[in-house]
Amino acid sequence: MRRSVMIVAGATAPFVALALGLSVAGCPLVAFPDAVVEPVDDAGIDVAIDAPEPDCVEAIDCDDHNPCTTDSCTGGVCASTLAPAGTGCADADLCNGAEACNALGQCVSGPPVILDDGDPCTTDTCDAATGMATHTKQMACAWSSTSTAGAPAPRQRHTAVWTGSKMIVWGGSVAGSPSVTATGGLYDPTTDTWTPMSSINAPPPRHSHRAVWTGSKMIVWGGFGATTYESTGGIYDPTTDTWATMSTVGAPAGRNEHAMVWTDKLLVVSGGFNGAALASGASYDPATDTWAALPSAGAAGPRLSHTAIWTGSRAIFWGGSDLGDWHKDGLELTPGAPGVWTASTDLVGAPGPREGHTALWTGSQMLIWGGWNGGPYLDDGGAFDPAADADGTWSSITTTGAPSPRTEHTAVWTSSAMMVWGGCGGDACVNVLGDGGVWTPGASGGAWKPVAAVAALTARQRHTAVWTGAEVILWGGKAKSGITDTGARFAP
Repeated sequence: MRRSVMIVAGATAPFVALALGLSVAGCPLVAFPDAVVEPVDDAGIDVAIDAPEPDCVEAIDCDDHNPCTTDSCTGGVCASTLAPAGTGCADADLCNGAEACNALGQCVSGPPVILDDGDPCTTDTCDAATGMATHTKQMACAWSSTSTAGAPAPRQRHTAVWTGSKMIVWGGSVAGSPSVTATGGLYDPTTDTWTPMSSINAPPPRHSHRAVWTGSKMIVWGGFGATTYESTGGIYDPTTDTWATMSTVGAPAGRNEHAMVWTDKLLVVSGGFNGAALASGASYDPATDTWAALPSAGAAGPRLSHTAIWTGSRAIFWGGSDLGDWHKDGLELTPGAPGVWTASTDLVGAPGPREGHTALWTGSQMLIWGGWNGGPYLDDGGAFDPAADADGTWSSITTTGAPSPRTEHTAVWTSSAMMVWGGCGGDACVNVLGDGGVWTPGASGGAWKPVAAVAALTARQRHTAVWTGAEVILWGGKAKSGITDTGARFAP
């Protein structure tokens, strides 16, 4: 007999089943199919089914932030391709190593830039933009003392020249009697060693003479000897350690405080002092061992403690004193036998008159700095461009940040800047100085950087300085404690 059973949906279904005497547990579970959704009559209108959203529109939408993949967008779908191994993937800092992609598409760093140069006297830094390391000398460490083992005896008012590999020191005023010397030595900065010079055929002892380097030999001339002003000189060959004498026929009268310059072929001497200010001069040709008097036509009047530089075509003599007044003018000499005095230097914008200053040739300009003109010592100067017009033109050297006023100092051109050091200042030059400055040309008078006094180099005056191409070597002179045989090297 069949029974008809009505299944009641919802929460009351179990109770209905019990009321009917059915076992709920015994009833098989029947899965009812999902309801079928009948299509809606669109009355003839087609309804579009929504398409999926595209992954991308352009390649930038596919950027996976991995520099070792090439990301692209094709048909709205992103794709990434591994860059070849070795492809650069550098970040903004090139100092942390050169990054490159590996075969797995990973950006891997290479070895970082080595900063430490092993020199405890440098501050080592790296430019993140270029990956270039720089090593800046610390001021306290920029100085190193020169050896005194085998050095010439202590002296002042001596001369020094640079040969290209060694510094030659000769002559000067020494302690004891006689108070002048004809000795010298060669200093090799590579080995920090001194070698004595031969004195055979050397000129008589003297101080306050002048010396030039010809490119192969040193020529010394003039100065004050044991009892008189010297009109003699000598030519020293460091390769053979030998001296050759110079003819005195036609030579200028003995003198000191003269200006002397080498013109590539001739030695030119002008002015000086031998009890009076001198206007005379002469040129010496070492190839023929002969002297020729400088022309008197167009020559400047008597002067001493002036300076001379060689431009490559002309010698420029500037400043000085005639014992009655100080000068701020100069003359140019085209050398020869006897040579020709040409245009005088422009006075417009020129530094004030002075003596005991320093003069340098930069390759395009003559630099004048420091000195004295009867009043306080000077801390200013000027740059003279002889090629600017017929008389040349002057531009100023700023006094902002300049070393204190002084004379009996030294100055060298370092290929890009002028370094001034030492000397004396104050009242009657009683303040012996152990500091200086480095001046770099530029707009508005250039700029000074101080060179502080250091224990490695005693303050001094009447010393010498040479530029090696890499550093300044200062040597000798008069310190507060007396004349000295010490020196130091400095990389500005």
